[in-house]
Amino acid sequence: MKRRCPLFALVLFSLAFSSCSFNQLAVNTSSGLLLEASSTAETESNFDLFKSSVPGNLLLMESLLSQSPENKDLLASLTKGYAGYAFAVNEQDMLNEEWGELKTEAGKNQALFNYTRSLNFGLRYLKQSQIEFNDLIGKMNEPQGITHLLDKRLSDDKRDLELILFTAQSLAGLINLQKDNISLVAQLPVAKSMFDWVCMKDPKINYGMCDIFYAAYEAGRPKMLGGNPEKGKEIFLRAIANHPHNWLIRASYLQYYLIPQNDKDGFDQQMAFLKERDEAFSKFHVYTADPAQKEAEWSREPRLRFFQAIALKRMDLMNKYQKQFF
Repeated sequence: MKRRCPLFALVLFSLAFSSCSFNQLAVNTSSGLLLEASSTAETESNFDLFKSSVPGNLLLMESLLSQSPENKDLLASLTKGYAGYAFAVNEQDMLNEEWGELKTEAGKNQALFNYTRSLNFGLRYLKQSQIEFNDLIGKMNEPQGITHLLDKRLSDDKRDLELILFTAQSLAGLINLQKDNISLVAQLPVAKSMFDWVCMKDPKINYGMCDIFYAAYEAGRPKMLGGNPEKGKEIFLRAIANHPHNWLIRASYLQYYLIPQNDKDGFDQQMAFLKERDEAFSKFHVYTADPAQKEAEWSREPRLRFFQAIALKRMDLMNKYQKQFF
């Protein structure tokens, strides 16, 4: 018996190793499909369904990642997924707490948690491309330092561009929610340079996401810190004209410029637009047997559906608390 044990252990080890390799092969074979499938969340028109279903999908992808820890498709999907959930859901809860003067910061805490999770997955992806976070920090004060590094190590394909975009969004989100952390705020040039790299490659990526960042970047900082609210307004208005069906740009314009600048006329104008679209959005997605019901121009791009749903949720919240703004 004693002489059989090593052989028996070797057989078990071989089976376990084969199982692990098979799992990794299965994950690597299907991860590209999972990356493509993750984009279907952008077509979801039901905000509450997104809110309840996405966490389970993210946990499933993390389980798959445990079988293939260096899988870039899964790392990219998780970076995008956690960043999107933090912005769409957690920040919505945070704004309700802030504007409602509630005695809780649960929404903000969850946003910080999920932005951090997104950032960590993004940095793991970058590490596979021989880019460490310290490399980005070290080059943030060099003219074009970060963009040159990204040019050298990454490609122009959709996966790399979205990975950098959502990693930058997560870092910017963490900075925006912790403005009293001077060391963290000092890293804002890293996030901006990452956005610069992506937006130079594809200015129209995600239907105006670059414009939202640059407009909020200018409008959200006081002039003494280099901000330029009027420039932010110009970027918002140009983006609204260029992407008329991405209502999230209008909601961001309300949140980051019109409310802070106490522009009641502009606020009322944008709110009237979104309220009208809210009614049309609801009618479009609910069957009524109305023969006059037909496809609207704003509904022809399915990937805009969730941006529109987020915008309408933000509009509801701003409408609820508008008496506190003006």
